[in-house]
Amino acid sequence: MKSKILFIILSVAIFSLLIGSSVSAIVIPGIQQAGPTTVSGIVDILRNIVKWIYIIFFIIAVMFILFAAYTYLMAQGDPEKVNTARNEIIYAVVAIIVALLAVGLDTAVATFIQTGQ
Repeated sequence: MKSKILFIILSVAIFSLLIGSSVSAIVIPGIQQAGPTTVSGIVDILRNIVKWIYIIFFIIAVMFILFAAYTYLMAQGDPEKVNTARNEIIYAVVAIIVALLAVGLDTAVATFIQTGQ
């Protein structure tokens, strides 16, 4: 239980470090801040946000696999712990496969919309 709490705290800390640097901005008096003024600019921003979410998701999924592997190694032959670790690894791998399919589907839909074929 303590290791799961530590894992959650570590994940939140890493996430806040990644997001914190992109949220903070320096405002210089007399200079207008540029923002998206077209639809394509907003779409680019949304694509970047989705890209970062995918990256963070894959990092967390790998951390789950490592945590499950650690649980598996420390099970010492206990069937219940081995089964729990095996299930955690299966869930993490399924999550990665679903995320990869989502990325591929996004690319396929974008290609279909752009080319019309």
